[in-house]
Amino acid sequence: MSISNNSLFVGKVAHRLVSVDSTNAYAKLLFSKSKPTEGTAICAEEQYAGRGQIGSKWETAPQKNIIMSVILYPKFLLATAQFQLNQVVSLAVLATLAEYIDPKLLHLKWPNDIYIADKKVGGILIENSLKGTWLDHSIVGIGLNINQTTFDAALTQATSLAIATQKEYDLEILLARLCENIEGYYLQLQAKRSDTKKRLEQAYLDNLLGYQKWRNYQLPQHQTTFRGKITGVSSTGKLQVETEAHPLEFDLKEIKFLFD
Repeated sequence: MSISNNSLFVGKVAHRLVSVDSTNAYAKLLFSKSKPTEGTAICAEEQYAGRGQIGSKWETAPQKNIIMSVILYPKFLLATAQFQLNQVVSLAVLATLAEYIDPKLLHLKWPNDIYIADKKVGGILIENSLKGTWLDHSIVGIGLNINQTTFDAALTQATSLAIATQKEYDLEILLARLCENIEGYYLQLQAKRSDTKKRLEQAYLDNLLGYQKWRNYQLPQHQTTFRGKITGVSSTGKLQVETEAHPLEFDLKEIKFLFD
């Protein structure tokens, strides 16, 4: 059953699951059997072993949130440019949420967390497979807290669209809009226009939490804090931060955002 009547391919083929370890893992299982159609979506009411970046857990209440993975074939992207896919998917998620909440409250926390004000409402996990120096296929995993209103006490940064707006939402409508926005931004990237590429990159930066603002960060490995200002993201996806001493670049898990 198609998720959206308005999309060309994203969500036209959909696997709807009651419960799964993770939708990304299910997508990998599809690849072990055949070559799925581009845009194939896997949606679950419950995910009991969801993952974030580098093994982080993603917890979600059953039937309350969006849990989805989409299969794409961005063969037009060099492996060294794969962060561009993160950028457009992140912008698609923001565009979807912006239909229901003031866009000024929405932020992207590098590399691909979604925030409402200073609280996390969602996350993205993209797993890419390469063929030589090019991308072959990608599994785009998205988790969004929509109608969940209580979270584990340890998840102090967690929020949901319902908490932020005091409303409940039809998950099917949001899923459809998300598929349509992913497709729209993905096709812009696929067009490979240099002006479009620059516009998308700037849009990602403009929505980036801490961009061009001095704030506190931590180096987890050393447990030291410092003041820094995000100035950009490298072509390979590393976070570029200006400090009082000199500019630095950070990879995943090398820098922690402090909220105080």
